Amino acid sequence: MGCELFEIGILGPDALMLLRSRWSANQIDAAIGWLRRENVRGAHIFVRPHGAHALSLVDDLNVESIARMTDGGFQPAVIIETSPGNFQVWLNHGQIIPDPTFSTKAAKELARRFGGDASSADWRHFGRLAGFTNQKSKRRLRSGFPPFVRLHQCEGHSYTAAREFLEEVKWLAEQSRAERASLTTSRSSSNEDSARLLTDFHRDPRYGGDLHRADMAWALHAASRGLPEQEITNEILHARDLSKKGGAARRLDYAQRTAIKAFSMVEPPR
Repeated sequence: MGCELFEIGILGPDALMLLRSRWSANQIDAAIGWLRRENVRGAHIFVRPHGAHALSLVDDLNVESIARMTDGGFQPAVIIETSPGNFQVWLNHGQIIPDPTFSTKAAKELARRFGGDASSADWRHFGRLAGFTNQKSKRRLRSGFPPFVRLHQCEGHSYTAAREFLEEVKWLAEQSRAERASLTTSRSSSNEDSARLLTDFHRDPRYGGDLHRADMAWALHAASRGLPEQEITNEILHARDLSKKGGAARRLDYAQRTAIKAFSMVEPPR
């Protein structure tokens, strides 16, 4: 499914976590009786991959979010219902991601796209283990009992959009140093200068024909000179052919994400 060894977390009512590392699926099966006893005593039972892995957890989703993911090529490897109408999804990228920073970026981007909990998006976040009860007090049923964590789907396969998605995340990660350099250059320039044309950045040999990098550099340049986010979005959307991104919605999403990223890196002049 994207990992062979797991870590089991047992979070007791006293908020102390007991961790069992490098467990195989067979070891988890052998410990079911003990885990059930701890669960009955009020402990939360969690699971996550051990070491480098190929998975991302997206937390706090609903049925509509999962349907949107599936329709967009992000078919879940595992779907867990943690309480009635509330879900966690594991996505299999189809390849082990050894860099924790990159893995975290992927998880956060998935949470952003599909409305997941951003605070639960990192490279090794715990998910709930199916078959045990969710001991969160706010998730109690009307009967007063805790709900069972239910397994809805366990296909294990990677999602069809994995390659394209990881390339986008890789591009975002590679921009960090370039963005910082561009930000320094932008701030050293006079804010009264008018913004250069995006097409100038597309032709700039510094970007080696990488139009993604050129778009991001121009967005930082434009934001530092006070261009509004919507104007930057529109310029990126129409300055070149973005049909390789997919339909109109995906092209707009790319332009918006680039503009938002630029505004998160630079504060426009007041």
